[in-house]
Amino acid sequence: MRLFGAIAFAAVASASVAYAADDPFANLFSNTLVYTSPKHVVMKVLVQKDGTWTSTASDNKTDNGAWATLGNYVCISDAAMPKAKPDCDKIKPRNIGDKWTQKMRNGTVDKVTLVSGR
Repeated sequence: MRLFGAIAFAAVASASVAYAADDPFANLFSNTLVYTSPKHVVMKVLVQKDGTWTSTASDNKTDNGAWATLGNYVCISDAAMPKAKPDCDKIKPRNIGDKWTQKMRNGTVDKVTLVSGR
C-alpha cells in the first residue's frame, strides 16, 4: 500500500495551511496531520521547514518525501516513488482542530485532522 505519498500530498496541499505573514506553512512545522483511512489505519504526517515530510502509520509503515511551493501551489514528491511526477495542488488554509475528508489518489476517502503538537 503506497498511499503515503498521496496522503502527504493531501496533507500539505489541501489540508493544513495556516497563513502567516512570512510563511504560509508556519502552522505545519510544529503540528501534526492525522489521517484515518476507511480501514482505520491512522497515519501521522510531519511537515518540516527544510522542504521534507515524514509519515508513520498504525500499521508500522513509514514514508518520506519532499515538498515545495510554486506560487499558490504546493508540489509533493514521495521518496518511495522516485520516478513518479510530483503532485501539485492549490494551497487551502486550515486551522488546528479542523476536520475534513480527503479523496486519495486510489479513490478512497480519508478523514483528516490537524492536531496541535508533534
